[in-house]
Amino acid sequence: MEHGNIATKADASRSFRPRSYDQPGWTWFVTIPRAKTGPVAPTILTPSPDAVASYAAGCYTKQLMLRIFALTAFATTTSALLAQRVTEAPEPNQTVGSATTLSCQQEAIGSLSSSTDEDWFKIVLGSTSDLRVQTGPTLAGQIGDTVITLLDATGGPLRANDDGIFRDYYSELDVKNLPAGVYFVAVTAGVNAATSGGYVVDVRCEVPGTITNGFISNEGPENNDPRSGGIATNVVPPARCNGSLISTGHSGDWDFWRLLSFSATVLRIRVDGTATHPNASADDLVIYLFDTANPPNLVAGPFFASDQDEWDQAIDVRIQSGIYQLAVRGVDGSSPGNYYIDLAPRPRASTTVFSGGCGGRTLSLPTTNAGSGSPQVLESAYVGMTYAIEGSNLGANGFAFHVVGLAPTAVDLTPLGAPGCTLEVSFVDTLFQFADAAGRATWTVT
Repeated sequence: MEHGNIATKADASRSFRPRSYDQPGWTWFVTIPRAKTGPVAPTILTPSPDAVASYAAGCYTKQLMLRIFALTAFATTTSALLAQRVTEAPEPNQTVGSATTLSCQQEAIGSLSSSTDEDWFKIVLGSTSDLRVQTGPTLAGQIGDTVITLLDATGGPLRANDDGIFRDYYSELDVKNLPAGVYFVAVTAGVNAATSGGYVVDVRCEVPGTITNGFISNEGPENNDPRSGGIATNVVPPARCNGSLISTGHSGDWDFWRLLSFSATVLRIRVDGTATHPNASADDLVIYLFDTANPPNLVAGPFFASDQDEWDQAIDVRIQSGIYQLAVRGVDGSSPGNYYIDLAPRPRASTTVFSGGCGGRTLSLPTTNAGSGSPQVLESAYVGMTYAIEGSNLGANGFAFHVVGLAPTAVDLTPLGAPGCTLEVSFVDTLFQFADAAGRATWTVT
């Protein structure tokens, strides 16, 4: 067969501080969540599981700090919205007995000390789930390139990914219908990694689901491969592509579908509907995403199923508005036949970090430092996921508050000794921490 249990590079789907009283002020962060959709900016509404987050930076004087402590004592909510990152267990942690435990919807921060260092994380699924694991950069001293491998309860490899789609050299692994049980995720350095450095890893578990499309788009006449002069079949998601492969392999039949995306979106691609095709099914499909150049350039893929007659590719691609081409073929030696490919767009999450924090204090999101898309922010605000925002220039070991509010407001803090600063939310909860010696702090929201 053409593939085994180790995935190819770019395959995202398959196996394989009242300490410093002389500080000029106290730093605060605000989060403005909108009910039911997670943290969102007041002017933006995203009707999707992805959320839109908005943050600002400023400062409190000492008298305001005391008021904050008094008000916080009367807060009626807990810090359920505020979560802490998990830190990797002491080295060595690359065995089933020493791995760091990481719950679903949590984020961990780790570091790799060499090209041979491995960090393992233990994940327990209580029921069958769709699992997504992503790595991303730290604010400073990042590793730059990772590989993630999903392992079974004994430490045996199941699936792996080097570079995720549009994630530069960081990784993303999506697994559908993973049975309940114990699993491990191993994080290692990729070929473009720094000698040593840090990373974050996010784990997301969802109830398994399928895409159901009422509109069926039938394959156009052969030849529909633009690489050999054919014309791709047009389709506008959401839709189900209904086609057939008359031969398989690299030199066999390739079907191209021309996709139009009206806005930046997450394009969800599933082929599991093939199992219910009324006619004989192609038993082992490979999926690609191309642009519309002549000849077309590969954007993502290839995406294989875990085995013959599985059709379990879970492909979520973040794309900009424009035209793309989806291609499908059969694995070398597989049987030709019919297939369904379900396409469904979902609005992309976005984040806004407002500049101009009081006294030079700033907030930022980590960005990649290598790869064709760098610098880019990889972390996305999914409802139910841990999400991190980084503060800097906060003063060595200074006080920092994260203020959570459900409604926007504008309270001038100048009378309280913080000229130019504004409290921007009617808060329901606050959380305090010291900044580190370099004046940095990380706040995580879930």
